[in-house]
Amino acid sequence: MTGDQDRTYRQPALHDLLNPKSIVIVGLSARAGSTGRRILENLRRSDFVGAVYGVHPSGRNVESVAVYPSLADVPDTPAVALICTPGDTVPGLVEQAGEKGCRGVVVYASGFEETSDGAARADRLRELAGRYGMSVVGPNCLGVFNPGRELWLAGTDFGADLRPGPVAVVSQSGSGCILLAGSGRLGFSYVISSGNETVTGLADYLDYLVQDSSTRAVGLVIEGLRDADAVRDAVRKGHENGVAVVALKVGRTELGARNVASHTGAIAGDARAYEAFCRRAGIVPVTDFDELTEALAALSTLRDLPSGDRVAFVGLSGGEIGLVADAAGAVRLADLSPGTRDEIARILPDFATVANPLDGTGQLVGDPERFGRLAAALADDPGVDLLTVVLDAPPALGGRLATSYTRLLATLPGVRERSGTPIMVLSNYGGGLHPFAAGALAGSDIPVVHGTRAGMAAITAVTSVATHAHVPREDESRPDVTSAQSVRRALDEAPAGQVPHDVLAELAEEYGLPLPRRAAAASAARAVAAAESIGFPVVLKTASPRVVHKSDVGGVAVGLSTPSQVRDAYTAVTASVERHLGEPSPRVVVEEMVTGGVEAFVGCGLDPVFGQVLALGVGGTLVELQPDPALALPPVSPDDVRTLVDATPLARLFAGYRGSPPADADAFADLVQRVARLAADLREAAVEIDLNPVAVLPRGQGVRVLDLRIVPADVPEPQKR
Repeated sequence: MTGDQDRTYRQPALHDLLNPKSIVIVGLSARAGSTGRRILENLRRSDFVGAVYGVHPSGRNVESVAVYPSLADVPDTPAVALICTPGDTVPGLVEQAGEKGCRGVVVYASGFEETSDGAARADRLRELAGRYGMSVVGPNCLGVFNPGRELWLAGTDFGADLRPGPVAVVSQSGSGCILLAGSGRLGFSYVISSGNETVTGLADYLDYLVQDSSTRAVGLVIEGLRDADAVRDAVRKGHENGVAVVALKVGRTELGARNVASHTGAIAGDARAYEAFCRRAGIVPVTDFDELTEALAALSTLRDLPSGDRVAFVGLSGGEIGLVADAAGAVRLADLSPGTRDEIARILPDFATVANPLDGTGQLVGDPERFGRLAAALADDPGVDLLTVVLDAPPALGGRLATSYTRLLATLPGVRERSGTPIMVLSNYGGGLHPFAAGALAGSDIPVVHGTRAGMAAITAVTSVATHAHVPREDESRPDVTSAQSVRRALDEAPAGQVPHDVLAELAEEYGLPLPRRAAAASAARAVAAAESIGFPVVLKTASPRVVHKSDVGGVAVGLSTPSQVRDAYTAVTASVERHLGEPSPRVVVEEMVTGGVEAFVGCGLDPVFGQVLALGVGGTLVELQPDPALALPPVSPDDVRTLVDATPLARLFAGYRGSPPADADAFADLVQRVARLAADLREAAVEIDLNPVAVLPRGQGVRVLDLRIVPADVPEPQKR
């Protein structure tokens, strides 16, 4: 971490808002249960040492706090104004706070983007914050809480005995803050209920928190994203500072997205594009609060992340080890070395099976010395990056077993220190740990994660953060705007809004997209001449820019082997297209016929939140029957492409399906990367790129792009937040 003086923030005023030396509560009254009164009680409870003022038209003091009729009457310049009044009063009070010189405000009221008549108030809030250089938490939020800095800018009781710690939380859902703070599993540097994020957004909070020396892990509860690029940049800064980011996204289904919109006015974005964004940014995605809690508990407890993602599991129950094997999913299991296997065989009874996950058998329950040797053998294996001990110690466990388990766990801190290998403990029971067992690990950096599924998500979080930290940044060179300008010009000049074939051919040649040999023709005679020049057999296609799916309008003829077949096909294709379009369409393209191989597609579209999204999957006429193509945010590496292919039926097809020869998967991976570069260069042109079908020929023979299309992207504007 850098020193405070070296830090720069996206919103400089946010530091003063989150670390105020003085506060004014606007709307502070003596009425019990009012927001202002509850905030004052929480400030007293947390021993806030800064100056506190109140504003209320009555001007009557509350307890020992001086209350003034207006902000202008407050004798000091408070750093932060906490506005506890209805939504329609907020803009005027924010303006007064700005004129007073406040660095930030917290707005608790609703009635902004999430309502039909609140958009104007939200716009006014943004204008005022920009004018006065203020940060704004909310509106429609619970506020900010920090137990380590005696900071409680919230009227909500998050729970008793909350402790300081290295976890920061930013939740667009107020209840998300309450749940995580009340879990009893975490210690906090900050808990921020960000609400609508009308002014200060997720990227601003992240940019601040990943530079905070007391924070090691940030948990996000996301309803919608406003500035995905800035969020990604903040996450990267976090990786450089050793701060991990874990996110729970709500609104992943159509119904969930509608509920999110009604709550905060958020735009949820495409769920699969969000997942691709997380992979690119290095955010760890989780699917529920249990997973989020356990991931944060693990990441905030471990002193050092593992050096890789190879995990070894060891337990004392064959049944539970089988459950772990079933649930391991995306976890990469370490391959144990021959030396480690020999050592394990010497430690375990003869009937034990040496494997990963490893069943140490029930014989070791009462033998902590042998258990410690077993754990050490696994931790010392150079192929093991993380050791996970599977041991259940539920809260109501009997005293004898609790004592035995405690002795087993007590061996692990020594193994951790001697081997240097990070260790986690997984309890398959999600309802807590026996206090005796938990006490055996107190003071160590060995986290205990609860529940099979949530615990496995925590293990995945730890290993994915570790591996992403070692991934070099992708090339972020500026795109070549020449291609974008030529495409934009071609689109402006094309009445049908589709890049014409001559421009597509130039782009294909420039970016190395291998098209079949082809020639344009506007008559049957010229089509025949083109076919004879290319060589039979050929394919004849309509060149009409108005046709998207050529086969749907009879715009394709294949397997043409003679001049007469070409003439007949020209007549049939142009007549069919004319019938569908209602106008003559004499232009066609004649190209070599490519046979064999696997039909795939690759394309790039625009998401309103995440920008360019690359997609690939099975191509040809079946492309629209594939509901879930693999998505990624460009740029992509060869390994990225292989991961995407493995998530689609292409993996089986490329391997040689039903006796077909293996396809040239490497050539397809290279093509996808070239398309990603083309997409990057065309980013400013705001287009969709579609290569379908792509013939992936047998291994060593490359690929052919059988159809290439570039059209303007149809993307709705994301609504303001």
